[in-house]
Amino acid sequence: MCLSDVIALKGETEELLFQNVASVSQQGERLIFSDILGRQNEVTGRIQSIDLLENIIRIETSQDS
Repeated sequence: MCLSDVIALKGETEELLFQNVASVSQQGERLIFSDILGRQNEVTGRIQSIDLLENIIRIETSQDS
């Protein structure tokens, strides 16, 4: 099973937001990340990149996240 980390890009820095993400969905401008236990976290933003080899999802977040 491949689980991913979600990293928010903040200028030149990266901030780890979530770990063990099993699925991603989008509702409007909201990204919804679900972990292996079914817990969900939501962020306003957009996906910048998904690296399937490194299991990293990089997102750009809005100020109101």
